[in-house]
Amino acid sequence: MPQQNHRPGVVVLGSDFKGLGVIRSLGKRGIPCVLIDNLPRSAWFSRYVTKRFKWNGPLDTDDFVQFLLDIGKEHHLTGWVLFPVQDDAVELVTHHISQLETTYQLVTQNWDVVRWAHDKRLTYQMAQEVSVPYPKTWYPASEDQLKTLDITFPVIIKPAISIHFQHALRLKALPVHSQDDLIEQYRLTAKIIHPQEIMIQEIIPGDGRTQFSVGTFCKNGEVLQSITARRTRQYPIDYGLGSSFVEAIEVPVIGQLAEKLLCVMGVSGMAEVEFKYDERDKQYKLLDINVRPWGWHTLCIECGLDLPYIQYSHTLGHEIPAPIKPHYGRHWVRFLTDIPAGIQEIRAGMTTPLGYVHSLLGKTAFSVFAWHDPLPALGDLGVAFSRLTKMLPQKSQHLDQESIHH
Repeated sequence: MPQQNHRPGVVVLGSDFKGLGVIRSLGKRGIPCVLIDNLPRSAWFSRYVTKRFKWNGPLDTDDFVQFLLDIGKEHHLTGWVLFPVQDDAVELVTHHISQLETTYQLVTQNWDVVRWAHDKRLTYQMAQEVSVPYPKTWYPASEDQLKTLDITFPVIIKPAISIHFQHALRLKALPVHSQDDLIEQYRLTAKIIHPQEIMIQEIIPGDGRTQFSVGTFCKNGEVLQSITARRTRQYPIDYGLGSSFVEAIEVPVIGQLAEKLLCVMGVSGMAEVEFKYDERDKQYKLLDINVRPWGWHTLCIECGLDLPYIQYSHTLGHEIPAPIKPHYGRHWVRFLTDIPAGIQEIRAGMTTPLGYVHSLLGKTAFSVFAWHDPLPALGDLGVAFSRLTKMLPQKSQHLDQESIHH
């Protein structure tokens, strides 16, 4: 590995497979990588990590900001690139730019840009203003308003700001099939997030094969590099926390829709825009925008777009590569969640065992596994096993209580 440590290193906030992709991209170029997280995951075990710091607490507090500043001073990280890969870390950085930029060079933009992706109420407001289709959505101010909404079931309840909801329920949305169901799920959601953040949204028919994304690198709202993909499988298969199998395929129309949104936002850096195709009116409808590395960003590297390195170079003011046409026909898989997703699809009659295996053939980018850096895969399994063993006593206790009541 070439030694070019005279270049500033990178401090990655978050050690999941998104962070691992960033670390491998830069580490293979001899750029030193420091990793900080409150829960060591796959990237924690990478050979390309030069230092690791564990923070005991959430990543969205003033204390964590001070921790970052102290780490920067004590370990001579001044001028290094601060690279958050999780939503809570992005929110933290964007709200403390003036403090953090005294030590680090930041990939994160001002709140005036980030807020349009952070809050889906603003995301859909922007989409309406630039004539980008999105699912029909309601914003009830209170439980009393639920009865006044002209809703055709089924629908989903989802948060305008997703991070706390996901941490609490490990879900992105709750399904609703009736008026009674709506009230019950609304009350559950209101215990987790502020009622003003609760959204009700129509369900667009179709599975993962109707879900698409645009991965981009932008400068002042201009898309300089882009790639389109189909998010073919997710886990759980209904309302998954993330994609598990993604295919790089050309879908020019969603690239054009994404450009309209990113231009209005004025994005500089990596951004992903997610859509779902609605067969009913033949439109691609906006679901979400991410202004950080997304789950399948390593597929972009496999297709010729090394977006983390482009981001790093741009942040330092270096020349970035001229736009290129990606190499399509590759796919990305996260086996830890894709195998369960495949099993769910087989049980639901959406595919067959042979069909699932056949989908994995071809040029593959793995979320974690790599021959040149094998330990993260073992670490990923270890973390998953640790979570499972912690969940089992809770399930056992729940079953014991049920047996007592019966």
